[in-house]
Amino acid sequence: MTLQELNNEFDIHYNSIAGQSAPNLDAYEKSVFLTKAQLEIIKNYYDPKSNRKQEGFEASEKRREDLKELIKNYSNVSGFDNVSKIHLSSRFFNIPEDVFLIINEQVRINSSDCFNNTTIEVKPVTHDEFNKQIKNPFQTPDSSLAWRLDYSTLNNNKVVEIVSPYNVTGSLEYKLRYLKYPKPIILTDLSVAFPSEGLTIDGETAQSNCELNESLHREILDRAVELALRDYKPQNLESKIQLDMRNE
Repeated sequence: MTLQELNNEFDIHYNSIAGQSAPNLDAYEKSVFLTKAQLEIIKNYYDPKSNRKQEGFEASEKRREDLKELIKNYSNVSGFDNVSKIHLSSRFFNIPEDVFLIINEQVRINSSDCFNNTTIEVKPVTHDEFNKQIKNPFQTPDSSLAWRLDYSTLNNNKVVEIVSPYNVTGSLEYKLRYLKYPKPIILTDLSVAFPSEGLTIDGETAQSNCELNESLHREILDRAVELALRDYKPQNLESKIQLDMRNE
């Protein structure tokens, strides 16, 4: 769908449900709802718990096709440990700013000892989980698993902390496949349409269409209208709309 089609059909669906008493939405407001809907749908596709079929995004050919534009690979061998770390075997790694959701991650050990060229999977854990499990010898990372903890930004870089089951002297290569943040859907150039207001969406002002597969455009549109109705006319929607988990 073109941006003009998204704009026109948004108005048609919104007005047909909300009625004439509902406030008119400008291009900026509609862009906010379209962008938010896009992110929610990606999250629903990614997380099996968030959709009716209980499927991850690669469980069907359609889902793989829908999100393939967002998949990226990254590798980093420049780990560092010169900041306060949670465990003796921890290493820190910068990750790309556009990481939205991580699909798969591994660590490869480059060392002169017996662990050289060993590749192990990485499991994300919270700090609470780490604190509980590190005290239990039966739950600490085994030889085939490392842990990843999210860390605060360092020097304007996103950082993760990897806890390896090995305290190696060599380097670690952190590899991940992830879904990048999609570009916001912006119906019109915000700097031109609203020159004195300084409006941005995800830091962007330029007009930009949805970069996802076109088969998702109508679903994003429908979800955006639902979000707008929930915010502007909640009395028409049961419990502010239990945003339906798509089963495509």
